[in-house]
Amino acid sequence: MKKLILVLAAAAFLAACGESKKTAEATQEVAQAGTDAIVYSIDPAASKVLWAGAKKMDVQHHGTVQLNSGSLAFEGDQLKAGNFTIDMTSIANEDLTVDMGQTKLIGHLKSADFFMVDSFPTAHFEITRVEPLETEDGATHKIYGNLTIKDQTHGISFPAIINQTEAGTTAQAQFEINRNEWGIVWGGSQETNKGVVDFLKDNLLQDMIQFNVQLVAHQ
Repeated sequence: MKKLILVLAAAAFLAACGESKKTAEATQEVAQAGTDAIVYSIDPAASKVLWAGAKKMDVQHHGTVQLNSGSLAFEGDQLKAGNFTIDMTSIANEDLTVDMGQTKLIGHLKSADFFMVDSFPTAHFEITRVEPLETEDGATHKIYGNLTIKDQTHGISFPAIINQTEAGTTAQAQFEINRNEWGIVWGGSQETNKGVVDFLKDNLLQDMIQFNVQLVAHQ
C-alpha cells in the first residue's frame, strides 16, 4: 500500500509539473481618477461573478460569488480607475444538488483546504491601468489590475467589454488564474512536507480557475 501511495504521488507530481501555467504578473500602483471624473457605483444585486474549476478527470464544477461593493471612474468616455470587492463567504455551486453533495462541496471550498473564508472573507480587485482595445470578439479595453485573494496580491490583465450610457455603465470580462499562485491549495499550503493524502488530492485538481465578471454600475 505504501508503494502504491508513493507511485501515485510521483505520478501526480509529474502531471502537476506539466501543467503549471503562469498567470500572475507584477503588482502595479493603483490607478487614480481625476477630481472631475464621473464615478459609478457598482450595483451588487444586478452584477454577477461566475466561477468554474475542474478535476483532472474532467469533473467540472461551477457557481457564483456575490459582490459587496465597487466603483468605476470615467474621465469623459474613458475608464480610468475602478475596483470591486467579492464576498467570499457567499460561494455557491450551480451544477450539483444537495443530494449530489452540493453542501459538502461548498463547505469544502470555504474551508482551510481552499479559500479559508473565516480568515479571508473578501477578495479584492483594483485597476492599475486601462488601455483602449479593438478585437474581433468585441473587447473594447484591456484591463490591468491587482487581484487579492487570501491576502495574497498579484497583478493580472485581461480584455473587457465596457459600455457607458446615460443610465450607467456595464463591464464584462473573462479571465483565469493559476490557483497555486494565490495559495489556493488543498490543505492550505504548498509546503513540500504536506501530508501525502493532501498532496495527492491537490494534484488531482486542475490548476486553473475561470472567472466571468459582469458588472452593472450607476451614478
